[in-house]
Amino acid sequence: MPKRFHLNRPDRAKAVAAALPACTDVKNHQRLLAMRLAASGQLTADQIADQVGISRRQFFNWVTALKQGGVTALLAREHGGGRPPQVQGKVLAELQAGLKAGQWKRAKEIQQWLGQQHQVKLGLKGVYYWLGKLGGVLKVPRKAHAKKDAAQAAEFQQQLCAKLKNLNVAGGKPVRIWVTDEHRYGLISVVRKCWTLRGERPTAPYQTKYEWGYLYSALEVDGENAAEFLCLPRVDLGMSRLFLEQVAARDPQAEHVVIQDQAGFHLNPELHELPARVHVIPLPPYSPELNPVEAIGDVIKDRIGNKLWRTLEALEASMGEELRPIYESAARVRSLVSHGWLLDQVNATAARNSAIAG
Repeated sequence: MPKRFHLNRPDRAKAVAAALPACTDVKNHQRLLAMRLAASGQLTADQIADQVGISRRQFFNWVTALKQGGVTALLAREHGGGRPPQVQGKVLAELQAGLKAGQWKRAKEIQQWLGQQHQVKLGLKGVYYWLGKLGGVLKVPRKAHAKKDAAQAAEFQQQLCAKLKNLNVAGGKPVRIWVTDEHRYGLISVVRKCWTLRGERPTAPYQTKYEWGYLYSALEVDGENAAEFLCLPRVDLGMSRLFLEQVAARDPQAEHVVIQDQAGFHLNPELHELPARVHVIPLPPYSPELNPVEAIGDVIKDRIGNKLWRTLEALEASMGEELRPIYESAARVRSLVSHGWLLDQVNATAARNSAIAG
């Protein structure tokens, strides 16, 4: 029968008993409890180690520490908790900033950057640890045109309120503010991501049939958060005028401000006569991220993707089903146009200029 272990040090046993009730640290409590069991003489060394969740060798290390240095030595930690993290301070801040800017495509690139720029040697497992720690995820980036002027785009976000005010829309009339865009659709197949099982490679039907149509879309930034859609066969000045007339007809008593890009088929107030009660503010060149209507493109592609369409009429009918919840729900439109800077600028305009207040 295994021999029971006894500490045989009444002075140490008394010190352990005195320290145990006031101990709040979990690890220290574990050590004191093991020594109290050792002082009782009722259990074997293996039984004590098993009860407190340590190895037999660790138990005897604690016994030795208690006998030689008392409770103070027993509770002294053998190490300082490991090495400090290699990615901290300036390195951590730069890593976070780089992730926010989409600086790297692969974890291996981050590993190389850490080694070359900061002499931090991490394995790929360590890189993935920090990616998880910072909330890093893989995303498909939005395209940014090489000719884009980032400063001009930032200025537009700050000056939209002033641009709206400078329109000098006649006071006393409601003013409705819209963002508009166009999206091409056609019978050539659109391939989109789909759910599948691990290890499986799904397929999607595909055809190259070149028939096109264009979805004109307008979302109201504030107020009623209305939506207008129109399928047209092409994009040109005549089609653009037709759609703006539809937007204006939504509310014949209001003035309508349309924020749109500078595509060549859009009406330019400096070159073309605009429909009655319509005012245009152009977006900066090559800045689609400033236009919330861009999201409509993903909505319709998700609906029509991974399927063969024999006619444009069938495709347009399916698109209409997908768009119906948008133009029938102000809450849905509000979720699409909820760019913070855009809402702030429009609300500031309404507060400062009675001519723009809806």
